[in-house]
Amino acid sequence: MRELGLTREQICDFSASINPLGVPPEVMQALSDALGRISDYPEAEAASLRTALAEYHRLPTSRLLPGSGSTELIYLLPRVLRPRRALLLRPCFGEYAPALQQAGCLIDYCDLDPDDDFAFAPEAILAARRAETDLVVLANPGNPSGVAIPPAKLLEVADQLGDCRLLVDEAFVDFCPAHSLLPQLAGRNNLLLLRSLTKFYAIPGLRAGYLAADPADIALLAAAREPWTLSCLAIAAARACLTARDFQALTLQTIPRLRRELQQGLEALGWQVYPGAANYLLCRLPTPGPRAPELVELLRPQGLLLRSCVDFPPLDETFLRVAVLNQSSNRRLLDLLARVA
Repeated sequence: MRELGLTREQICDFSASINPLGVPPEVMQALSDALGRISDYPEAEAASLRTALAEYHRLPTSRLLPGSGSTELIYLLPRVLRPRRALLLRPCFGEYAPALQQAGCLIDYCDLDPDDDFAFAPEAILAARRAETDLVVLANPGNPSGVAIPPAKLLEVADQLGDCRLLVDEAFVDFCPAHSLLPQLAGRNNLLLLRSLTKFYAIPGLRAGYLAADPADIALLAAAREPWTLSCLAIAAARACLTARDFQALTLQTIPRLRRELQQGLEALGWQVYPGAANYLLCRLPTPGPRAPELVELLRPQGLLLRSCVDFPPLDETFLRVAVLNQSSNRRLLDLLARVA
């Protein structure tokens, strides 16, 4: 903001996929109420949040572990569970590989085909798995593709992996809740599900997420992590997120409409837009025309921030991810793109 000479209100950040409806009123009230407790230490293990999550998802607390955003847990998992060889489904979130590499884990990749709309095939994952692979990592919906995988296909993979763990990052699944595997978690001890509260509830500055998994894995991870990783404010906000029923319903009603309108506008520019199920769209730019890094730089001085996907291998400079913002911001973006793209 300082670099651009603009205020926060003048910036439309299409590079960060955060709910454009903002923070739920329940969360703002919980934060206000919690301010008087910041002179106290937070709960060492965020026990009250763990209990609230268990009640919300109707799971035993032994299957849940809160974290300071899902990224804390992404790094904790390989450090504690010590996978020897992992298979990553790409394109994917950039923190998976560093987290695994820091734990000395070897990594193989299975790439989805953009010419097939990043369609997921269980047989491709199973064919790419090596004999020593003991962890498969993927996201549903995909990031940056936004494409959602039918739960039945993921369960097929989980059931055929045997002792190999399947880690599914559901950071954006609240935008398409029918795709979550949480209802099928019981009875599968090789399935681990990462969840984030920061995207759907627009609280990335507070860092709150959780893991759902087999009780044995949860116990190992809980015993090895540092205490007090969630602040008083983060715990209060996360618990309040679970009570924001009207906000949840409004989001699930509003985002598909905004996403559809934005997709239609981008396609009218000649862009290929992939069938996203979350609050962002992956686009492929036409040729000839500006490449993604060039568009990012062209729109940045105007206060419109876009996300080039050149650092999401195997994608190249023709791919751009666009967050779904409010209607006026989306229209401003489309108007500017019509002039430069």
